[in-house]
Amino acid sequence: MIYKEHFGKIPKDADGRSYEIHHIDGNHNNNDINNLKLVTIEEHYNIHYAQGDYGACLIMSNRMKISPEEKSILASKHSQARIARGDHPFLRKGFQSNTARRMVEKGTHPFLGGDIQRKSNKQRRENGTHHLLGNNLARELIEKGISPTQKEWICPYCNSTGKGSSNYNRWHGDNCRYIR
Repeated sequence: MIYKEHFGKIPKDADGRSYEIHHIDGNHNNNDINNLKLVTIEEHYNIHYAQGDYGACLIMSNRMKISPEEKSILASKHSQARIARGDHPFLRKGFQSNTARRMVEKGTHPFLGGDIQRKSNKQRRENGTHHLLGNNLARELIEKGISPTQKEWICPYCNSTGKGSSNYNRWHGDNCRYIR
C-alpha cells in the first residue's frame, strides 16, 4: 500500500504475476519508502537465495515454475540453516512429547483408541486404505493414483505444497510455524 501511494499501481510480469515489494533491510516492519524496492518474483527469489534465506525462497517457489527436486533442495537447505541457527523445531526440548500432548488433547492420538479411532479404522478398511490390508492393496491404490499418500495439499498459512497427509499434519495447517 505504501509503495502504491508513492508510485502508483504495481505492474505485472509477462506471466501475469504482480511484481513484489522487497524490504531492503529485511525488516518487514520498516515500510519507509527508501527501504522498499519493486522487483520481479525471480529477482526477489535471487535476492533471498543470495542472502541464504532459503525459507523465503521456498515460499516464493510455490508461485514460480520450480521443480519438486529444486523445492526439495531448498527445503533441505532451509532445515540445515535452522539447525545451524538452533531454531529448528526438532531441537526444541520436549518437541515430540508436546506434539503427542496436543494430539491427545485434540483426541487424535492413535493410541487413544475409542470411538474416533474405531470409526476411522472402519472407514479405512471399507475404502481399502488401511495399512494392515496388505502391500498389494497399497500398490494398487498407488497405481490407480488414489492412495492417501498421493493426495495433494496446500498449506493455507505458508502456501507450501506437498503430497500425503503426514508432512501436512506435522508441519502445516494447525501446526504451521506462520500461525505461532
